[in-house]
This record gives sequence, C-alpha cells and structure tokens, in this order.
Amino acid sequence: MKTVTLKIQDDYFDKIISFLEILPKKAVKIEKQEEEKKLKEIERDIICSLDDIEQGRTKKIRTVA
Repeated sequence: MKTVTLKIQDDYFDKIISFLEILPKKAVKIEKQEEEKKLKEIERDIICSLDDIEQGRTKKIRTVA
C-alpha cells in the first residue's frame, strides 16, 4: 500500500472523501493527521479533568506561596 498526502480545497473535500469511501475498505485506508489525533486526545483529557473536578476527585499536590 502506498501513501499519498493531498491538500484539498474545502469546496471539494466532501466530494473527495465520498469518492474514497465508495472504494473497497481494503483498497483505501483514511487516517487522520497526527495533529488531529493529538487535539482529540487533549480535548478528551480536558473533559475528563473537568468531570473529575466537578465530582470532587481532585487532590492538592503542591501549594505555591
């Protein structure tokens, strides 16, 4: 399998993705960029942290005077 990186104008992005999704799953693999993966992971961590704070599952680590 070979890798191709495309820069697509926003107007055509949905059409290109729709075309790629028509092809057999074994023929084409669509992967998110590393930045998007990292942003999603950070977003998930923030949501979990806020939930922990709301539920009172926090502890004092260090106080700066």
